[in-house]
Amino acid sequence: MTNYEQAVGFWSYTHKDDELNRGRIRELAKRIANEYEAITAEKIRIFVDKENLEWGAEWDSRIKAALAGTTFFIPVVTPAFFKSSECRREVLTFSGHAKSLGLGELLLPILYVSVPDLEKDSPDEVKLLIANCQYEDWTKLRLEDEESPAYRKAVARLAERLVAILERALPVASKNEQDIESQEPEEATLIEVMAQMEESFPRWVKVVNEFAAVMETIGNEATGASEEIQQSDARGGGFAGRLHASHQLAERIAEPVEHFHALGNQYSTELVNVDPGVLTLIREAPRQALSDEDRKQMDEFFSSVKGAVAASRANISSLRGFSESVGSLKGLSKAMRPLAVKMESAVRQVLDGQAILDEWERLIDESGS
Repeated sequence: MTNYEQAVGFWSYTHKDDELNRGRIRELAKRIANEYEAITAEKIRIFVDKENLEWGAEWDSRIKAALAGTTFFIPVVTPAFFKSSECRREVLTFSGHAKSLGLGELLLPILYVSVPDLEKDSPDEVKLLIANCQYEDWTKLRLEDEESPAYRKAVARLAERLVAILERALPVASKNEQDIESQEPEEATLIEVMAQMEESFPRWVKVVNEFAAVMETIGNEATGASEEIQQSDARGGGFAGRLHASHQLAERIAEPVEHFHALGNQYSTELVNVDPGVLTLIREAPRQALSDEDRKQMDEFFSSVKGAVAASRANISSLRGFSESVGSLKGLSKAMRPLAVKMESAVRQVLDGQAILDEWERLIDESGS
């Protein structure tokens, strides 16, 4: 019989959503854990409170252990969830590790409130990941009485699904562990991944560089418009002068903003695609008996990865400064508002990605690659 003893779940949600739903989101986690125990006669520990130090310590432990096949991540999805940088970071980090190990099913979202644009071709990388999972739809069930037959049956179905996923995931996790213990991973697989990274990683780096260049162009235009407004104020141009400068700015940056927004979407898409491959290389490279030439190429790749991480981290302050300045543009005119929203979205996608990059750097340093 399968051993469920070490099953752990991480319950990701926003506290505001729980408050608005009168504590029902936290209560749902307890009910699922109880039903799981009833089905398996074993406990599943679901970490709910992120403010508890134990949540963070266990999260770090499970991630660093490359996700045992008994580690679930259960995001409770609402519109507010996608506005939480912490929730977004957790989805990105977990998903990359799970996919790199062939354990993508361990990401099990619960759609608690309908979310606009939650589609399989969404430009938002976190929405894209959630939409492409087989999520549980609770948008109607959340309104049911917690003791109603419909609600209790839905809880039972969700617990049963956890059990079924565990049944499928454990053999995969077991094989991963056997590969580590035997020190005989498949070299051909690693070389194939390296070949893919040689093509896809530079493509992502190119997007990063282009993104920075377009951001600078927009920033220069915004600075120029600010100077024009100051000059207009000095001449006594009043609100009419400011509005005129704002409309001119909107016209000048309309095309760059569209490009900037597209690059933000491309950045996140490329990064999410690259992430599992990079994680696989970091995990497997130290265990391979590679030729001197292959080892050299691997070391050069990891060096380029760390360089990209350092460059990205150096740009964080300028990205945040740019985002703040964009926020101030919203009040200039109606024409600027949709442009500002697109720019904020693009910046958020890049800032989200830093969590993935930081994880790469941590793992490379720990592995000694």
